[in-house]
Amino acid sequence: MFDRRSDQLNAIAFNTSASTDVLLRLLHEEAAGAWGAFMACPLPDEVVDAIVVHPERRLRSRLAESFAVSGEQRGRLVEDAHFRVRQVLANAPNPFRSSAPSLPLPVQRRLLDDPEPIVRRDAVFHGNFDDRLIAGLCDHEDAFMRGASCRSWSLLSESVRDRLLHDPDDDVRQRARIAACSDDAFWTGVLLESGLDRLCREDVIQYGAMTIAIAERVAASGNAWDRQALALNTGAPLDVVRKLVDDPEHSVRLAVSVRPEFTEAERVAIDFTVGPSDRLGPVEWVRTCEDADVLRDCARSSHTWLRRSAACAEHLPADAVELLSHDDDYAVRLLLCERQPTVDGEVVLETYLNCQVITKSLLLSHPNFPKTGLAERFADDPDTVKRALAVLDPDVDADVLARLLADDDSSVSSAAAVHPALPPGLLLRACDEPATATSALRNPTLPTEIMHERLDTLGVPR
Repeated sequence: MFDRRSDQLNAIAFNTSASTDVLLRLLHEEAAGAWGAFMACPLPDEVVDAIVVHPERRLRSRLAESFAVSGEQRGRLVEDAHFRVRQVLANAPNPFRSSAPSLPLPVQRRLLDDPEPIVRRDAVFHGNFDDRLIAGLCDHEDAFMRGASCRSWSLLSESVRDRLLHDPDDDVRQRARIAACSDDAFWTGVLLESGLDRLCREDVIQYGAMTIAIAERVAASGNAWDRQALALNTGAPLDVVRKLVDDPEHSVRLAVSVRPEFTEAERVAIDFTVGPSDRLGPVEWVRTCEDADVLRDCARSSHTWLRRSAACAEHLPADAVELLSHDDDYAVRLLLCERQPTVDGEVVLETYLNCQVITKSLLLSHPNFPKTGLAERFADDPDTVKRALAVLDPDVDADVLARLLADDDSSVSSAAAVHPALPPGLLLRACDEPATATSALRNPTLPTEIMHERLDTLGVPR
């Protein structure tokens, strides 16, 4: 249901120029509709001070899960009286395609030692904690915590590993064996005989060390998921994987086709297809590759999945970026614009204009997105999407903004209402128009007193 009051409260909360006094007013119960904004807004220390001692647990929890404040600010809730707030704090914030600041080490230690089991268990399962602290849980009295220490397997001594592999708790032993199997095929074999659930079994097959005998047993499996995972295991014996080239399942043949050892001719000879709308995660060995020549080969490949994966590679060389920016496959260009900061701005713009996915707005934040000059190019365009882009121009004239503010399309007028160059009179008028009020209240040039007056109107105490 449309809630104009909550929308306006949120708009004020998200206004980057909102003063400390304005933000403190939003801590009143009457402004609870804006509390969700505190998950995504940087906050001055005075506001954090007030939230930490606020009587309403919901508000303290919003600060606990914020990805926009510092780890030190979030960490102040580690001594919160209510374990649910500490539980939220223990779970790392998970902003889309970005990361949140880590909690200070003393706060991490405190959460791992919390008196409530659910808090410390969430901390090791969902938190983004230092590997050394996780490794230190290997002797914990709680089996769940001991099992979690296996996540830091590389930091554990041989004696500790052996102890975990023979732990009296079934779950701890399994976690230890899963950690050990990446380097020891013996444990891969043990796990595959132990009745794992499907997803865990696939992980063991895809990432576990393999002898020829184990690989042949998996290759002969009647389960296509097993065979597909084997094909994706870059450590699996190649001679065994080659036998899957003619597998009856397309998904298995597709997985075989992206083996790093194969030549382009060998890939082309495999019967597989990748459609424009097929959703495929990046091939891991390509995404993590640091060899520029190998990435160039992937960018030149006729294999669409390899090119899409190369677009996601952190170490993609500049000439490969340029090549992929003209790729025939739209998904390649989209992934390239999403992951590569050096893509030409006009490519990013064209990709945005053709984008049909819900995350298209993220392209507007690309460092090369050509915002300057958009008003001249698109202010009078019949396409509403392009007219809305005109408002992104930092140098747009006030008279053009005024015209866009009066646009019949709400997406255009709302975008104009946020622009900092909007003349004060028009901004105040936009605050009173139902179609533009929410956007105008986010305008960073909005006077503080106007924010206070709107909060008065919305019934929020001074």
